[in-house]
Amino acid sequence: MSELQLLPTGPFTRQQAEAVTRRYHNIAIEDDQGSHFRLIVRDPEGRMVWRAWNFEPDAGTALNRYIGQDGICRALSTD
Repeated sequence: MSELQLLPTGPFTRQQAEAVTRRYHNIAIEDDQGSHFRLIVRDPEGRMVWRAWNFEPDAGTALNRYIGQDGICRALSTD
């Protein structure tokens, strides 16, 4: 079984993070400092499941795992 790969295994860009937030209801950019920010995965009740700063050496590795387990996809538009 292949693991979901939305982000690179290491640091990620704002553009990559924004693509993920557009795809999932429960993933958001928080603690935005301009040059750096955190991507946060929350459960359906709004509790934090995982978070990582975009510059962390292995940020994408854990985030991809939690997105795959806990990500709530947005409905695809039929327009």
